[in-house]
Parts: sequence; structure tokens; C-alpha cells
Amino acid sequence: MEIALDRDTLIFFHDILIDLYRQTEDPITLGQSDSLIDICAEKPFTDIYDFIPFPHILHKATILMDSIIDYHPFIDGNKRVALLATYYFLYWNGYDLIIPEDAANFTVEIAERKHNLNSVLLWLSRNSKRNFRTVTRSILLSMFLTLTEGRVEFSTLAGALLTPMFFTPYPFLFFRYLIAKKARQRKSQKHGK
Repeated sequence: MEIALDRDTLIFFHDILIDLYRQTEDPITLGQSDSLIDICAEKPFTDIYDFIPFPHILHKATILMDSIIDYHPFIDGNKRVALLATYYFLYWNGYDLIIPEDAANFTVEIAERKHNLNSVLLWLSRNSKRNFRTVTRSILLSMFLTLTEGRVEFSTLAGALLTPMFFTPYPFLFFRYLIAKKARQRKSQKHGK
């Protein structure tokens, strides 16, 4: 059973990032296109007359990341939302994405069209791990959810969302690291002048 991210989930991630970046020199601006958010959430699960162009979880994660970056459904923060959404999509579907330090630059390069879907898939494959623990976590999570049209929908997650097993702080620590790193760089540039 696959756990899909819906519009509300993507907006939720955007809202979290707005709060996280609020007091930084790179705040995220409010605003979104609900129809584009829906397209980004639904595209990984495209089904064309029973042909599924993205059959594997890593394929779906690739399409999710690329769609959010390419379609730009939010006024600001799309690359950060794409990374966060991809992380949790993989996390809830039996993978651990080990976010490398170059992840922010990689998302910028996707936006600049320096990477095609195959290179995004390769990057996700290299930085993702699947093992007994990750698969067990995914099975346990799916037990909390209900099936909707053959797919598990996140919006039914409710209380399980607050369970640390299903909502790890790891990606937020990555964003905090980036914020602190940028602040140190700005501080050293001020003192260097």
C-alpha cells in the first residue's frame, strides 16, 4: 500500500517551513495555487488506462520532487517544500532519505534544468536506504490509515502524525543547519569587510 501526499499535506509542509524561516534573512512568502498543488500531489500516481508510468516508490518520489520544483505551486519555498515532501513520502513508504549537504544546491539545479528525471532518480536512489526497519515502519503506518481508491491518503492520518516514529524531526534539523550555516556566512562576511 502506498501512502500518498495530498494537497493538505503539502500546504502543511509549506506552513511549517514558513514558521521555520520566519526569523531568518530568507523568509518564505505566503501564497499558493491549490490547483497546482493538487497536480503535484496527484502526478506521481498517474494511471493512463491501467498503464502506470511511475511504478516504483522512487519513481513517484522523483516525480513529486520534480513537479513541486517545476510547477512552482507556492509563491516561495518550492524547492524546500519539494525536499521536505520527498523526504516524508519516502519515509512513509519504507525508505530513509539521508539528506546530503548538497541537497539545497541540488534542488536549485533541478529548477535551473541542470538535471533530468533520470538524474533526480539516481540522486534519490543513492541517498535512500530501505531495510527491515523502514519497511516495518511503513507497514505500521499504513495500519493507521484507511484505503481510498486503492491508495492510502495522508489526510486520514490524524493522531498518528504526532507519533515520533512517523514524524521524525530529521529533515527539520537539516533546514535548521542550513539556516545556521547561512547566518554564520553572513556574519563572517560582515566582519570581513
